[in-house]
Amino acid sequence: MTRARWPGWTKQDTLVLPIAPDAWPPPDTTVTVDGITLHPKRELHITLVGRRLGRELRAAADAGRLPSDAVRKAFEARDWTWTATGERTLLRAPAKRRGDPARHALIEHIDLPAMAAFHAGLGFLLGRTLPVPPPHVTLLVAGTRQGIGLPDPETLAAYRIR
Repeated sequence: MTRARWPGWTKQDTLVLPIAPDAWPPPDTTVTVDGITLHPKRELHITLVGRRLGRELRAAADAGRLPSDAVRKAFEARDWTWTATGERTLLRAPAKRRGDPARHALIEHIDLPAMAAFHAGLGFLLGRTLPVPPPHVTLLVAGTRQGIGLPDPETLAAYRIR
């Protein structure tokens, strides 16, 4: 059982579970797949809460609609044990701004049982059912430094190249 320490919110209003380099070293070489040159991420993490949901949760806490420590308590109540699956997917997302290149990412899916229960708890706090983001680790990217964001299985399906 892995009771991870609360990592806190990022500047982008995301909640990420850092992966220690000794547990899973980041890739160290550029890879070209289907003519797309992908660059290694310098650090690996699992995104537990994306930007949009993070902003909503923080705004609700700031407005007093949920306790300020509710997300931290929900995080700390979970076993954050994960397992790499070896299954990888190449993704293509549209450019964020006109004239920018499309964004690509090579991700590895992980088994993370706590993700569904965590999002069920967050949904309870917000009074609605939330989709469960596909648990994954972004390994390589093109057109972005961070990744492309996968808030739900539908986005994963829409961005999947292979």
